[in-house]
Order: sequence, then structure tokens, then C-alpha cells
Amino acid sequence: MKLFKPTLIAAAVAVAGTAHAQQAVTSLDMAVVIDESGSMAGEHNQFIGTYVDNLDQFLNNEGVTLNQYGLVGFGGSTFQSTTSNEAGREEGSALYRHFWLERNPDDVWGSAQDFDNTTPELNTSGGTEDGYRAIDYTFRNYTFRSSVGKAIMLITDEDRDNDTTNLQTSHLPQGMTELEKSYIESELQRTGTTVHAVVDQRFLDADGNAAIAIVGDDPTSGTAYVQQADGTIVKKTGFQFGTASSNTQADYTEVALKTGGIVIDIDALRDVYTDTTALNALSGSLAQLVANITASGGGTVIGINCAAATGAAAQVCAAISSSQNPNVQNLGQQVSVAQQQKLTQYQVSQMLQSALNNGQMVMRTLRKRMATLRQAGTNVANVDVMDYYDGNVALTNRQIEASQQLRGGAASGDRDGFGYFLRGHYTNGDFEGNDSTSGYDSDTYTLVGGVDKYFDDKTQGGVALHYANSDADYDLGSGGTDSDSYGLNLYGSHELVPNLYLEASLGYSRMDIDADRDTGAGRVSGSTDADITFASLGMLRDIPVTPKFAVQPFVYLNYQNVDMDGFTESGGAAALRVEDSRLESINWEMGLGAAYQVGDNTTATAAVAWEHEFKDDSTAVTSAFAASPNDVFTVDVPRPDDNYGRVSVGLMQEIGGNRSLSLNADTIFGHSDYDEYGVMLQFRQQF
Repeated sequence: MKLFKPTLIAAAVAVAGTAHAQQAVTSLDMAVVIDESGSMAGEHNQFIGTYVDNLDQFLNNEGVTLNQYGLVGFGGSTFQSTTSNEAGREEGSALYRHFWLERNPDDVWGSAQDFDNTTPELNTSGGTEDGYRAIDYTFRNYTFRSSVGKAIMLITDEDRDNDTTNLQTSHLPQGMTELEKSYIESELQRTGTTVHAVVDQRFLDADGNAAIAIVGDDPTSGTAYVQQADGTIVKKTGFQFGTASSNTQADYTEVALKTGGIVIDIDALRDVYTDTTALNALSGSLAQLVANITASGGGTVIGINCAAATGAAAQVCAAISSSQNPNVQNLGQQVSVAQQQKLTQYQVSQMLQSALNNGQMVMRTLRKRMATLRQAGTNVANVDVMDYYDGNVALTNRQIEASQQLRGGAASGDRDGFGYFLRGHYTNGDFEGNDSTSGYDSDTYTLVGGVDKYFDDKTQGGVALHYANSDADYDLGSGGTDSDSYGLNLYGSHELVPNLYLEASLGYSRMDIDADRDTGAGRVSGSTDADITFASLGMLRDIPVTPKFAVQPFVYLNYQNVDMDGFTESGGAAALRVEDSRLESINWEMGLGAAYQVGDNTTATAAVAWEHEFKDDSTAVTSAFAASPNDVFTVDVPRPDDNYGRVSVGLMQEIGGNRSLSLNADTIFGHSDYDEYGVMLQFRQQF
């Protein structure tokens, strides 16, 4: 699919006919009615001469052909000389005139090239601008074809000046001596003409973000078009009116919206007049949008424009544009809101991150088990009294257990010889998403069980199996992933000096992933596998502070590697063939835990840690449309924040001498785009 770079004004006017003719438009009559006052030089010189030509090419691509265009100037000085192609004029307080565009025979309608050739005759000499009189002048001097889409594009940076000097009134209702708003609106309705306006007014979406254009006469249900950082334009329901030049909103904005037209903020154009690339980028997205609307006779469609797109959008654009497969080419015309993301492999980021999170949860669970081993083996068996600040402080088993279980626990068999344990954890995650990947909500259930042994009073070790199920739902569209992972883990703890411990764990798991997603052009699905390896090394110290209170500083260095197999989706033209992907993580965490005996059989625990990710580079994911495998595109998926904190709290209740019941909760903080909450209910039985 060939993409052009029409101007923003060209883009807006192509919606002609959508408000009054809800059927496919095959041809378009459009009159550009442009202000010729002294402040309009930029609009004349920067792009007015080429925008119709660019727009016409877009329309022809959409099957809207045999289009014709007209040019009307208003607001110029009445002393302005007649130009060579001027077809007629009317003088009031300001000048109103139109042009011959087709040379032989003389005709006020012409082709896009004729329009381009004539625009240099526009002038900037006046100071009185009456857009209503200019619209009325257009109706009196142009005959629109009856069977085509009809549009007037009004371009001005002032509100209306009511120009009644030498006004022709013979065609007006009896008694009307000036052009009233209600009359203009009734004529537009009667003739089925859509007005699109580029005016001096700011607009906002419903959330208060700046919008470059709006559609709809009801702000609640209307549409705001907001330009993203990558140059693409997204549609948002609802808009707000911002500041305007004097009475512009009542004079022009409301009139255009009532006909179903687009109203564009003229400052959105003027902000980029000196940057040709930026101007083309801004205008291109709307050009594709309105060309599609014109072709369909209604509705709202947003397209990907390669000139406007960057990042993921640009990569997808290039793949679509270079493809020889007609079904893939059609994706460039069928796109909708945020389509540039929906067409990418946005689900891969979630798959990789979920695998990483599952590995982290297993490592944290094994640490809790090792804390229990130390308490139940070495410390419980051998500590009766201990030196602390040159004094003897007696610690109960419960205090020591609390100091060792600062991050939770759930076990059986913890005294002598072999022990057995089983722990479960639930985690809810919420990722905000970014320009390259979809946000998602996830629920993960993790179960870890194993057997371990005391080799001596200082050393414990064990082997564990784990299972995790994770279900994620995408924010960008319907769909999500369902994954199951199974793994094997080794772990151990050794006391270096009294109350100073070295911990280590090593693990491997295999994750099976089923995914489906909404592409905006149909639903596709795929399945793949991932291999996850991890290792963790840490050091921690138990410090009793009072007979009822203990603290534990700790530090860990963690490594994880996720290798995900490539896969091919099925389900339509937007299905992707995704290459192998890899995500590597090296992070450390440093923190402090605490335990306090609040009653004879009850202990409260808490811990806070700060985590830093060293491998914070983006992850490159390479894909191609399955129907066009040679047109490969690569999207760099940014990593989440590399610095954030984690906090947990818990309460342990002893039930008899060898049993305990605990409830622990944890969450992260300081993360800009990810929230996580976890809870664990544990039961521990000692033998």
C-alpha cells in the first residue's frame, strides 16, 4: 500500500458527505474557503498549494475518484487587484472571490493539479473576515454535483465579522437583512453539505489531554483526536472545548460539528510550519483517517501513516507497505484506534515478564523455607542463651523463629533428619503498558513443595518442585495468556559465623503458554514454550534487639534467564510469526526485616527491601506477518523500572507446641508502571 503525506487540512476536508450520506462515497466535490486576511500567510505558503493533490491520491487509493475541487478566498482588501484566474468577486467591507481552476473550458471546478496551480494567487491583505458570507458566496457561485459527497473546508484564524456592506439579500428569506447562523445551518442541511473547519480554538479530550481535532456535536459522546509521542493519532471518546479566539466556537466550531464535520486546531498546524517533516507527520495520520471515512460514507477509522509513525508503529508500517500479500496490505486500511500496537507482537513482553516474575516468586519462597530450616534445626536445637551486647538475653523459640521467618514460611517436618514442606502463594499484578506493549492484569498461583535435610548444625539443604499457573488479560484489547510452569530447585543455607548466614538457590522450570489477542483486524492465537533458569546468592544476619524484638538485614544477588521459543499464530491476515525471544535479569535486593512478639503465642513480622535491575536494556522481539514472512520487523520492548521497593507484613500464631498458622502479605512500591500484591496463608507442622 502506497502512503502519501497530505496536509492536515487536506485530511480534514476529505470527510465530505459523511454527516448527510451514510452510504459509500465514490466521488467528492470540495470547496476550500480560505481567509485572505493579513495573518494567514503561513496557511497559504506552507502547504495549501499541495494538500489537495496529496489528498486526492489518498482518495483514489480508497476508490473515491473523479473528484473536483474549488477555491474561494475571503477577507482580503477590496483594493486588491484582480488576478489572472479570478472568476468573480463581490465587495463588502472585505473582498469575496473565487477562481477558475480548469482552463478550457473556463470552470470554477478543477482537478487537484488545477487547484495546486491556482493557489499562488491567494493574497493576505485584509482585516475583516465573515465566514458566513464566504459560505453563502460559495453556494451562489458553485454548483455541487447531486450524486457525490459535498464539503466546504473553512480555514480562518479569527471569529466572524458580520459584513453587511453591499450584501446580496434577494435569495434570503423575506425580511432577513444579514446572514444569520440559523440560515447558514439550514442551507448546509438542505444541500447535504458538510463543513470542516480549521479555526483558532484549543480542544481537550475527556481526560484533559490536548487534542488536535474533534468530531461530534455532543462533547460527551463525540470524539477527540490526540496525537501520541510517536506521531500516531488515537481516537478518544468525549472532548472538551478549550480557549478560542473571541466568538469562534459559536460562529464556526458549533456549525461544523453540527454537520458532522471535523474541527481542527489551527495552532496544531502552526506549531510545525517550520519543520516540514513534523508537518507531514502530523497531517499524514489524519489524511489516512478521513480518506477511509470518505470512502465508506461514515464511521471513524484511524490508519497507520509511516511518515507519522515511530517505534513500533513505524516498524509495522514498513512491513505492511513492503508486503506483496494483498491481505497484509489491507491491514493498513482496516486499522483502528491504537492499531499500530495491536498489530505488533505486544503479547510477547507479557509472556517474558510473567516468566520472570514466576521465577522471582519461587526464589523468595525458597528463602522462607531456609529461614524455617535455620530456626528449627540449628537455632532451636542449640540456642538456650546467647551473648548480645556483653549480656545474656534469653530468647524463646518463638522469637528465634520470628527472626528467622522475617519473610514468611509454611512447612512440615523441621526438627531432625529430613523435613518436608508445602507452600502456596497468590499474586496479582497490574502493568500499565507503554508505546510498545500492552498493559495487562495477571493472577498467579504458585505452589512449592520439597524435602530437605540438616547436614550439621550449620548447614542445611534440599530439593523442591514447584508449579505455577498464571492468567493475564490484556488492556489493549480482548485476549490474554494462560500459562503453566513446572520446575526443579536446589537450595541451601550455611552459617558462616554465629547468626551470619550464606544462602543459595538454583532452579529450572519449563513454561507452557497459550495466547490469544485482538489485532483490530481479527482475533489470532498461538502457543509456545519457555525455559527459565535462575540462581540466587544471599547473606543475612539475625540481630536480637530486645527479648521481644529482633531485626535481620539481608542482601541478595539474583540471576534469571528466560528463553522463549518462536511460534506462529493462526486466525487471519494479522497473525504473526514470532522469532525466539530472550529476557535476562540480574538484580540485587537489600533490605531489613523485623519481628516482634506481641503476645505469648503471637508474633508480628515486617520487611522492606529495595531492588535494582542491572540488565535494564530493552528486549528486541523480531516478527513478520505469517502471510508475508519475508517482511520482518523488530520492536524494542522497554524494560520496566530498574529501581523499586518491596514491603511485606505478617502475623504468626502458635497452635500448640509444634504447629503455627501465619498470614503474610506483600506488595511493591516506587514502580511507575507495575503494581503487584501477594498473599500467603501458611500452616506449619514440626515433627
